[in-house]
Amino acid sequence: MSTHENENARDAAFDAAMREAHVASLDHLSPRVRAQLVQRRRTALAGNARKTAHPLRAAWPLAAAFAIGALAIGLSVRTPTPAPATVAATAPTDAATTYDTLDENPDLYVWLASDDAASLAME
Repeated sequence: MSTHENENARDAAFDAAMREAHVASLDHLSPRVRAQLVQRRRTALAGNARKTAHPLRAAWPLAAAFAIGALAIGLSVRTPTPAPATVAATAPTDAATTYDTLDENPDLYVWLASDDAASLAME
């Protein structure tokens, strides 16, 4: 016996064993499951297998598009917020007086060296 014939005999024995296992498993199925399997097999062989879509499947994209449209309209229609009122300057306008004021208050330079000034400058 050649190697090829030996493989064919082994494959045939395997196929026979699998068919016997399949027949034995069919004996343990309920009549309801067996009827469903027969019906599905007929449908698959007839080529009539169709996917049943959920009736609301198309509603989700439509609802999303509607929500985006409503949001866009809402953002374009909203009332603009009033600009903050300008604060009148109370400091003297003379440049020499302004620099003198900075020289008198060394706390400004301490604040500029602090971490608070760096974080405020980053904003």
